[in-house]
Amino acid sequence: MKHNYKNLYPKGFRKKYFSLTAILALNSALLAQSQNIALNEKSQEVESQNLKLSITHVEEFVENVDFKEEFSAEEIQQSNAQNIYNFLNQHSLLKVTTNYGNPYTANIDLRGFGQNAHKSLTIIVDGMRLNNIDSTPVSLSNIPLDSIQKIEIIRGKGTTKYGNGAVSGILKITTNRKGGGALNLNYASYNSQNSQFFSRYVGDTLNIGAFGQYQHNRGEQLITQGSEEKNGGYNKNGGITAFYHPNDSTILKSNLNYSKYAIKYASPLSKAQFDSNPTQAPLPNAWGGDTFTHQQRWDLAYNLGFTHFGDSRIITDVNFGGIRNKSEFINFQNRYDGKGIFGDFNSQFKNDSLMVEIGGKLNTSKRLQNPDLKAQVNEMLLYLNGEKYFGDSTLNGGISAQRVISKNNESKQENLLGGELGFHYPLSAQTSLFASYSRSFIVPNVDYMFDLQGHINNFIDTATFDTYQIGTKSVFGIHELSANLFWIEGSDEAYFEPITFRNQTLDKTHRIGGEAKFTTHFNAQVHSSLSYAYVDAIMRGNEGYKGNTIPGVSQHTLGAALNYTPITQLNLGISYKYGSKAYDYNDFDNVLPKSPNYQSLNLTASYKLKDFEIYAYVQNLTDHKNAIVVSEAYYPYEFERIFGGGIKYTW
Repeated sequence: MKHNYKNLYPKGFRKKYFSLTAILALNSALLAQSQNIALNEKSQEVESQNLKLSITHVEEFVENVDFKEEFSAEEIQQSNAQNIYNFLNQHSLLKVTTNYGNPYTANIDLRGFGQNAHKSLTIIVDGMRLNNIDSTPVSLSNIPLDSIQKIEIIRGKGTTKYGNGAVSGILKITTNRKGGGALNLNYASYNSQNSQFFSRYVGDTLNIGAFGQYQHNRGEQLITQGSEEKNGGYNKNGGITAFYHPNDSTILKSNLNYSKYAIKYASPLSKAQFDSNPTQAPLPNAWGGDTFTHQQRWDLAYNLGFTHFGDSRIITDVNFGGIRNKSEFINFQNRYDGKGIFGDFNSQFKNDSLMVEIGGKLNTSKRLQNPDLKAQVNEMLLYLNGEKYFGDSTLNGGISAQRVISKNNESKQENLLGGELGFHYPLSAQTSLFASYSRSFIVPNVDYMFDLQGHINNFIDTATFDTYQIGTKSVFGIHELSANLFWIEGSDEAYFEPITFRNQTLDKTHRIGGEAKFTTHFNAQVHSSLSYAYVDAIMRGNEGYKGNTIPGVSQHTLGAALNYTPITQLNLGISYKYGSKAYDYNDFDNVLPKSPNYQSLNLTASYKLKDFEIYAYVQNLTDHKNAIVVSEAYYPYEFERIFGGGIKYTW
């Protein structure tokens, strides 16, 4: 969601250094006082609630991973974040930016993929993959934070199992399966209202839950010269999930989700306008058209499936579902319909010495631009994965075969072979090492078959990526350190050419970098985290941009957070996020001014009284101006200080 700007922020890093120094100074002081705290005083993590209805079944389908960021329900709720994008941006190494001014969808970047970032990250909710038909990022704004039990961000694994798009990593969201619920009412600056609820009933054979949410924002920026109208909109969504347990070995499952949003957001500003006052309306464009976009969109997704637990330790999971959506840009008279269906199965066997799983997926996505313009992409995937355990060491591997058929007026077929190989070795009870390799793909979706005017586009090849990574994880006393180095070689990576408005490829690309996260649990009342990511993303092909940096990629990302619970009822938190400057999204020649660096300092406080919780927060405390830049045009987001608060009731 956009945040306004009022006071000009001084150039350089003065405020950033002050904010970060304050966090680290407090961290160091507490560390000095707590070095003698025994390991058993380390705060216990909240146990993850199993997805399955019955606790008699041992495990859900999980990857044996080494480097990942993981957040429990307690950490999520203590953040007092207003939506999942807000939480991920403040507390993880993900770079989250609004989708050209739309606060209800966001581009989530992991490991430096810029404008293609959301296409390289696979999103799994309760074991089921979210598939978007078009190039718009999958919307996570319809998942109430209060309903989430666990968030995991996995790097470099799962490529064989999830296929298309599992390149930079996997974002896994597990929702709560325990009985109870919550009602959360919130109000913030600029008449921002957010009300959400979820409730779940757990019986002997039935587990059923429902959620609903309504968001409304008056807006911070004027959208038309000479008018007082501002950007803003609404988002309403809801859903039902159900699990039926007819016997000890079978679970039937289903869910239905619906969301709709309508929004008016301003066209981009010039650099001079953004620097002087990002709340002002854009200047009229050269064509004399509107200086804002009025968009409406609705999505409907459904899923049916079952999980069977065999007597011979074989677990079988089968799902079938679909999605429908309709998007309309009202003032541009541009509308398209989309629909997709999918099916998947997985059978897994596991004992003390090995794990083997075999599975497959079918996915069909269609887009109708008008009665004469249609596009369709069919994907078929088969995979085989395995893990072999040698004492405390693990060797894992997998292979996948994928067939892709793209259709518009013509047809194109591709056969893809992917795989992964990894090894985990414990040096000691506290320290382990790991190394892995994977080959993964990004398949062109239906939007790649149309140019900006909706005309049939040329076919482009599937992008292929080879990822190598090594890393370590160590626990020493009250501290934990996870770190890795990665190297990603890509070919045929696609981008949207800014002059011809046609899809092109960058030919060869190269990314090298590393990530690290250091956490400290001083005691049951205080814990902190410090994380850093670096990526050097370079175009290496012969398409005219050889040696240049891939646009839209921040080379440095830094996050710091501290949480303090002085008494059981009171929780205080501070977090800081920094992302270095990035080249203009369309500056493949690397000659234009870079976008501003990203900065956000956030404070939260909450107080619990029996079943009620009162909370307050400040976002972007330093009033830093943030924006993405496309063709020298500025799209402001999170550019003003925001005050908010609310009340939550749980049962």
